[in-house]
Amino acid sequence: MGETGRPPGELEQPGSDRELRSEHDQTAGGGPAAVATEGSPHGTTRSTELTRPGSRELARATGAGATRHEIADRQVFGWFSQQPEGAGRDGYGRQITRDEPPEHEVTRDWSKLNGQLEQHRITLVAVGLIIATVIWKAVFLSHFNYRQDDFQVMDVALKSHLTWSYLFHVDVGHFFPGVYAIAWVLSRVALYNWAAGAGVIVVMTAAASLAAWWMLRTLMGNRPAILIPLTLYLVTSLNFAVADWWITAVESIPMQAAIFMAVGTHIHYVRTKRMRHAIYAAAWLVLGLAFYEKAAVIPVLLFVITAGFLVRGRRLRSAIWNAIVEYRRGWALYLGILAAYAVTFFVALHTSTIQPAAPTSLRSVWTFSETLVFRTFLPGIVGGPWQWWHPGGQSAGAYSAPATDLAWLSLAVVLVIAAASILTRRKAWRAWIIVPGWLLVADILPVAIGRLTKPGWAVLLALVPRYVADAIAVLVIVIALAFWPVAVRKEDGTWNTPVRQRNFFGRRWLAVALGLVVVVTLGSFWSVAQLSRGTPVATGQYIANARAALAQVPSGTVIVDTKVPSEVMVPTFLHGAQTSVVLGPLSNRGSEVSWTGQPAGNISPLMVFGPDGRLYPAAISGVTSAHVPPWSRCLRSNKPQLVVGLPAAPAGGAYVRQLRIDYLANGSFVGTTLSVTYNGIVQHVPIMGGPHNAYLQVSGSSPSITLQAQAASGAFCFEKAVAGFIVALPGPGIPRSSA
Repeated sequence: MGETGRPPGELEQPGSDRELRSEHDQTAGGGPAAVATEGSPHGTTRSTELTRPGSRELARATGAGATRHEIADRQVFGWFSQQPEGAGRDGYGRQITRDEPPEHEVTRDWSKLNGQLEQHRITLVAVGLIIATVIWKAVFLSHFNYRQDDFQVMDVALKSHLTWSYLFHVDVGHFFPGVYAIAWVLSRVALYNWAAGAGVIVVMTAAASLAAWWMLRTLMGNRPAILIPLTLYLVTSLNFAVADWWITAVESIPMQAAIFMAVGTHIHYVRTKRMRHAIYAAAWLVLGLAFYEKAAVIPVLLFVITAGFLVRGRRLRSAIWNAIVEYRRGWALYLGILAAYAVTFFVALHTSTIQPAAPTSLRSVWTFSETLVFRTFLPGIVGGPWQWWHPGGQSAGAYSAPATDLAWLSLAVVLVIAAASILTRRKAWRAWIIVPGWLLVADILPVAIGRLTKPGWAVLLALVPRYVADAIAVLVIVIALAFWPVAVRKEDGTWNTPVRQRNFFGRRWLAVALGLVVVVTLGSFWSVAQLSRGTPVATGQYIANARAALAQVPSGTVIVDTKVPSEVMVPTFLHGAQTSVVLGPLSNRGSEVSWTGQPAGNISPLMVFGPDGRLYPAAISGVTSAHVPPWSRCLRSNKPQLVVGLPAAPAGGAYVRQLRIDYLANGSFVGTTLSVTYNGIVQHVPIMGGPHNAYLQVSGSSPSITLQAQAASGAFCFEKAVAGFIVALPGPGIPRSSA
């Protein structure tokens, strides 16, 4: 016992009865707070500074019983854990025994608020990072719009009822009922409204980010170190490259959230052995499978984490056996879900236009794998790729294109980081083998059996960031397991984190880690800026103009059904890329507006969509008939035939698809039939009174046109004929200005 009557090393409880009584007496008398010094004669008083919140914990951390890990974290991050403040306590955690409110109430209120902020500092920083990233993602998405597959998915949703056959059909090898469900809703409440579509992505991003934070807290405890892998996940450019395309974003982001939540809930199952936590993990597995087939690998990830880090066993073999035996009910549940999913998937696979097939060569598989890892994944996780490639224009999306030197530097950085963790933690190697395993099973194998039937596509496919976006979530878990021990939550709610044999994250190494995070973050900022800078918003303008045009076009208009611009959908979508399919649903005019793929008969007005989404009068680009004198251009009762010469069409008329005849008719010619002979083929058109345009489908080149009609009175007067293909007539369109 020391002078104070307490055992050595024991600290006096802040806010003890003696301290509070002395403070109350002094404060009531208007003097400074004072306490009696133990052991001093006659109760001599000394001025005492008010104990700051967390001093007890600081003393514990720097005294007996504290681990080096706790000391390092609290010294470097300035974090002092506090107990939650209870009712009837002031801002310093001391019991208030007086009935009257204390003096300097405002000051103490601020102190209490400051204490609460200190207690939740890590949480506030994490939430702040998430909010900032979500805002960044929203600004980034403002540069983009729907394109390509997005319109196809929306078209299918519009034509379908919300049935099992719709939700569970396989499209181009993809089975994602969750995506179909969201598309079905959006197609009915906000068709092609990018604000709504981007809003879905932003909400998913926020949910996945919160899931990552919760999983890291569950795995490592509420400690400053969780901010490192969380930041890397939030800022990686690979997640942004996935978000710029709606269909890939709503596939990948929910799966990332499912990975985090499944891991977190499974950890609770391992710690408590309560089956309800395994059911929660199974529910998240189902959610992941609803959005992406790759989620089928999640149970494998859960098993590796359990056997490698969560169960007893001095050797890996015994840990694997213990994991199987102790949690066999959970594994049975997960495998049952996978079995049901596999049956459903393979039954529905027959509806897919693309069927699984073995790659044509092993060399193409190696080329794809090596390029995917070396030029897409590794640069992407360290802030790259720093530059992008658009081989098919902006509509085809961005491809990773790092400089070769930077790709090698990325590999070197990752190898050094992995080696450092393995040298400081005995189990770190178990974490790092998860990454190549996931890449092989989840990212390389599906592409190899579904897309590598043409070897020439191997390199191009390997540069697509979406194929490794899911691996980012796995990498976050791997980094946490490689550098920090798994935390155990005690009954009182505090975290017990075992100390490592070598404290890797001391002051020096922590500075290196933070510096690396800053470098990766700055690199990601640059990569994302390059990605958004090179992307136009032409698709959004096109859709807005088309929506306005269909609302303003005169009743009775016939619109030529042509291909939409390649920025919207490439021609390889065939009929799905027609304006009637993509833009037709924007019209609420019913029969007032009609579409035709091949104009035939008397049509007026005939219009066509231009490349800007506005409607223009349809014209024919090609050859125009020779001049016919006014006195010889009319058919009458005594002149039933007219031959009109045509110039030779270029390239033998290979591009000629349409013939338009402009005429004026009256008298008994109205209601009769006009026979038109072009290139040896005879077609018939009904004659209508007044000026009209008659359209016929033709092909090839013809030196002349022969017109024949017979009537008792009146006249059919020929104006001109044009053979070629339909284009938009330059000039004012509908709407007159872009929407």
